[in-house]
Amino acid sequence: MNRKNSIVLALLLTLLATPAWSQVELGLQFSPSLSFNRIDDDQASVALSPDGTGFRGIFGLLGDIYFQENYYFSTGLFFVPKRVGIEDATNNIDEAYRLHYLQVPATLKLFTNEVALDMRIYFQVGLTADIKILEDELSDEVRYIEDFRSFDSNVLLGTGLEYRIGYSTTVYGGLTYRRGLINVVKNQFEPNVGDIIIKNDMLSLDMGVKF
Repeated sequence: MNRKNSIVLALLLTLLATPAWSQVELGLQFSPSLSFNRIDDDQASVALSPDGTGFRGIFGLLGDIYFQENYYFSTGLFFVPKRVGIEDATNNIDEAYRLHYLQVPATLKLFTNEVALDMRIYFQVGLTADIKILEDELSDEVRYIEDFRSFDSNVLLGTGLEYRIGYSTTVYGGLTYRRGLINVVKNQFEPNVGDIIIKNDMLSLDMGVKF
């Protein structure tokens, strides 16, 4: 084994031996969700409004990392589908788009003491980084949005209940609200109408298990 490989192996062993890393809870989560959007057309010459809500399903891997009693850093990797809808009532135009993202949250999760045997309430707050992996038009024709940015970000707010069902197994359920921070519109077909600003929001029912 050469010196470089020895150093890498030593670092890995050090991480595994660190108490913080020894208290990582990994899990699987599925979240039926409602996807909707906000539109700011104050700088545009057309009056647009959000058009409808889409039912979507978020799923992925969760990691809760202990760093202090009742305090965890929570992250993971999630597949997050979103829907964007636009309505121009004046010209009788409806447009809808499908956007898929890989999302990495960076959040703080705070737990109460047990409210009943093996049951704790948690509160979660933080941000997400979203990378777009798919963009598709759901309407036969589109007039306003040519394409979307390759990234998004959200404020994440959540609460829920955990129940320990075994020595190392926990199930949980809760509600999460993701509020978009970034205008997801990259290019418009008609720049002369002014800037159209669209931000995505999601409300989800979370169900998961941790090991």
